[in-house]
Amino acid sequence: MKDRVKILVALGKEFSEVLENENSNNFPSFDFIYASNPWFIPEFVKYSLNIWSKLLTEDKIHSWLNNYNLPKSGETKRLGLVLAGNIPAVGLHDFISGFICNYSLIIKLSSKDKVLMKWIIERVKILGNISDQKITISENLFGHFDKIIATGSNNSNRYFEYYFAKMPNILRKNRTSIAILDGNESAEDLENLADDIFLYFGLGCRNVTKLYLPKNYNFDLISKAFEKYSFLANYFKYANNLDYHFAIFSMNKVAFKSFGHILLTENSDFNSAVSVINYQFYDELTDLIKNIDKNSEELQCIITKISNIANKLDFGKSQKPNLYEYADNVDTIKFLIE
Repeated sequence: MKDRVKILVALGKEFSEVLENENSNNFPSFDFIYASNPWFIPEFVKYSLNIWSKLLTEDKIHSWLNNYNLPKSGETKRLGLVLAGNIPAVGLHDFISGFICNYSLIIKLSSKDKVLMKWIIERVKILGNISDQKITISENLFGHFDKIIATGSNNSNRYFEYYFAKMPNILRKNRTSIAILDGNESAEDLENLADDIFLYFGLGCRNVTKLYLPKNYNFDLISKAFEKYSFLANYFKYANNLDYHFAIFSMNKVAFKSFGHILLTENSDFNSAVSVINYQFYDELTDLIKNIDKNSEELQCIITKISNIANKLDFGKSQKPNLYEYADNVDTIKFLIE
């Protein structure tokens, strides 16, 4: 395991080097990644690499893995990985989990994140002098696996359940995140909330798509805080969504508020479209908490400073998960070593 930890630490250092000089380590360039997927703008790819460079340190990796009794040796098993591609390197945690547990990995990349993730995987192979048989990128996952981890939409999850039902699995589907405000948030809190909403264009399951607000909330407070992401309207993919939903709301006489680069509409759904945030007023916090608990399987993160809400995260923390924070609260390492 020590050697694999060293490889991951070296990978984290390579991320830092790329952020200083994108011509290092055979990096494909931020512009090339953006050309392959217009949602992966350089600012957001750099943000992802920066977060991972701070996570992949010897101290943090050991602190994470000290909670487990990892096998020192033994027969190598095969792990299939179906990776998502909604945000840059979103499948990296599953990859390093399988790698650190010494599985042979057969990986199906998302078409949306082939360039960045392929580069990361190839760098790990080079850093560790690892064979193609130990880590394989494949267009399909037919064949024998000891375990499978697959992430996708609610629709693709039905196929996962059919194809992978007979083997130990973690099958993930759509989730989203919410924020609960009480009106006493500071300007810094609300600017951090903007990160939770706008990073990666809001495409991640950890992105906030729904706000719960107290009655008579002053929307000017969040309007000012959200201005830091007004530049998103300069990107055509996002701008197209913004124009489309502005037109749909207007034609259907749906009430909404426009901050120029984001639309807010009163809606009970947790999920909202790109460029739209749903909001809902609440009277009693107790009733709201009961509703959230009842629908907990739809939620990834709850962002708030209200003290009596379980498993909450502070503003600005949704896209800065620690290594021990697992998607859907399913412990990947425990699953792999059982």
